[in-house]
Parts: sequence; C-alpha cells; structure tokens
Amino acid sequence: MTRRQTTPPSRWLIVGDDDSVAAERLLPRGIGILLLRPLSVGQMRRLRAIARQRGLTVVAERRGTAARVHDMRELRRALLARTGLVLVSPIFETASHPEWRPLPRMRAATLARLAGRKAIALGGMDQRRFSRVSRLGFSGWAGISAFRT
Repeated sequence: MTRRQTTPPSRWLIVGDDDSVAAERLLPRGIGILLLRPLSVGQMRRLRAIARQRGLTVVAERRGTAARVHDMRELRRALLARTGLVLVSPIFETASHPEWRPLPRMRAATLARLAGRKAIALGGMDQRRFSRVSRLGFSGWAGISAFRT
C-alpha cells in the first residue's frame, strides 16, 4: 500500500514464489497482492506495470508493512511495529499448510478486533467463507489458491 492509500483492498492474493505471479492479468480489479518473498527486478517491474493497469495493490511482507499473525504475541509485535496490514491465520483448514490447525472462532475474533480495521482473514479463505467470518471483525480476506482458475 502506498502512503496515500487509506483503505486497503478487501481481497488479497498471497504470492509465495515466482510462479504464483504468472496469472496476475486474470486477477479481479482492485485486489491486493502480498509478496512473501522478493521477486526478481524484471518480474517486479512487470508486476507493477500490470498493477497500474488493473488497479491492483502490491505489498511486500516486511516489518511495518504486513505481518501474518497466529497468536497474541505475534499480534502485539505487529501492532508495536505499526504494521499496516495484519493477516490473522489460519481461519479454516488450508491445503497450503495442512499441519496447522484452524484458530478457534472466538480466538480469531479476538485477534481481529484487537488488530482493528487492519485485520485480514487468511487460511482456507474464499468469498463464501469470508461471508461466514466477516462479522468477527475482519475487514477482508486473503488466499493463496482462491483466485486461481
């Protein structure tokens, strides 16, 4: 997110490797892309050009920008760093991390409400599942495979 942008997108694609960025032209307008690892200079230039054309927001996960949190300790660390985007995870079982158990519903709600308007639901999310948990205090959702066709 840029400093001028005040409202983050409500939907985010999580990109963990270079291959995941291949279909960014097919992404819906206005979503966010969270990069977990740095891309090559050429790939980043290409992604930013497409992001400008499609109205996408590109953010790299780093201290003060975005953080995935799984418990109160990680949330406290993210909030003290004034992190702009807090992803609470995992909300549901997920294929990308089958060994992780989903957070209990009220624990997820507590983390989301303490994070404030920055809380994004992550873990097995899609639009249908987000509608089930949006009332817990989340301002949006993120997924790894939810946008792939």
